[in-house]
Amino acid sequence: MGKCPFAIEDVIVRERRRNHRFNLQGKVLLELGGQRFEFPAADISVSGVGVMLDVAVLGAKPSGAVGICTIESADLACPVEAYVSVMRIRRVGHQHLVGLRFESISDEQLQVIQAYESLLRARNAKRAAGPSDT
Repeated sequence: MGKCPFAIEDVIVRERRRNHRFNLQGKVLLELGGQRFEFPAADISVSGVGVMLDVAVLGAKPSGAVGICTIESADLACPVEAYVSVMRIRRVGHQHLVGLRFESISDEQLQVIQAYESLLRARNAKRAAGPSDT
């Protein structure tokens, strides 16, 4: 057998997240499989929203299931509605963080999320700059 063309340390690991996530206080109303659920929001990005729940609520293997979600938060200019699919489920303490990926969302709804992200980035930049001398 020939030599491996690269050393282990040369391997580049791709980040799983394509978009930065931002914490979000609020709730997510989810219509999935003929049922309606309400979960606390955990985070949001332009590609999806994360919710905290007991995984048994959605059944044994909810990954890939699709439905409609409405995201409500005082931090958003208005509620955001999107067609979503259930993605990753990760244990966080006694609960699970479930990612809902946006499969279909309007440009106007994306602009609401982008405005929220811009606001948070500006706040974080201001904090990082520290107090001004003026």
